[in-house]
Amino acid sequence: MNRRQKKFIQRIINYIVIILFLMVGYRFYKIWYENYKLSNPQLIEAVSTNYSEEQPLHGILLWDEQLIYAPKDGILTYPSPRPRYVAKGEMLAALDGVPVRAPYPAYFYPALDGEEGSWVYPKLWPDFAPFPEFHEAELIEDGTFLGRGEPIGKLIPQPQTLRCIAYLDATPSLERALHSKENPSIRIKTEYEGKERRAEVVAVKSSGQKLKTYLRLPFFPPNILRSRIFNASVVTDIQKGVMVPDTVVITRNGKNVVFIVNGNSTELHEVEGFPADEKNFFIEKGVQPGNKLILNADAIIFNFKDENLRIW
Repeated sequence: MNRRQKKFIQRIINYIVIILFLMVGYRFYKIWYENYKLSNPQLIEAVSTNYSEEQPLHGILLWDEQLIYAPKDGILTYPSPRPRYVAKGEMLAALDGVPVRAPYPAYFYPALDGEEGSWVYPKLWPDFAPFPEFHEAELIEDGTFLGRGEPIGKLIPQPQTLRCIAYLDATPSLERALHSKENPSIRIKTEYEGKERRAEVVAVKSSGQKLKTYLRLPFFPPNILRSRIFNASVVTDIQKGVMVPDTVVITRNGKNVVFIVNGNSTELHEVEGFPADEKNFFIEKGVQPGNKLILNADAIIFNFKDENLRIW
């Protein structure tokens, strides 16, 4: 082996030694840095937050109704094509000028959708199948010739409570409102009213993350009779607490817990709350505004297995 070859081999050995030193140094640095992070964890301060959820409600409406039939042959005329309130004895429509009068106070609508008599609770409530298809009510044209016994429209007795069956997504705050022991109700908001009203919850059943609800609505305007579809928003009650990243909360022995920092030590505290979204957790009880919390609690509990730790 000549001198040149020896220098080349020596150079290779030097490079290998340098690389080994760098790898060992990096390994020690990584161990030091991990220990540093664990003994100097990143903290956040709990800040008071008001939490409320809103989700769309798509449902169907139910009401008691009765068809009104022509007492004789004749040409139908009526005062208004819109759903309207009529008092007992008030004229609903006329056949060849002969009035047909309301037998009781009600809404009258000279239109039909073909579901009269079959759109009933026992048919619509039992299972989780999609709602049956139906069409909006179609007006019976003013001036139509009707034979005796043909329908001239429908009466919806008043007063009565408008009811709704709707599917909703199960969330912790909504579940709480639906299953409240005292007067279970939810807040709903419609575009045409523009304000929130409370709807009474009559019945609830669940299938996975879906809820089927039966509600009594706090309003019954006559124009809602145009369709059996009902669209609104459900708004849950405002809850006070703190919102934190989900890495603050860990599950231990089936309970949600957080590390609260007191001075240079930490304590594990049980909390009550629920995931607000994919990255945040809403804490209702167990943490006060101003408390300092460890951000990555799972790393602390995994490495130390201790509830009371000293840091710094």
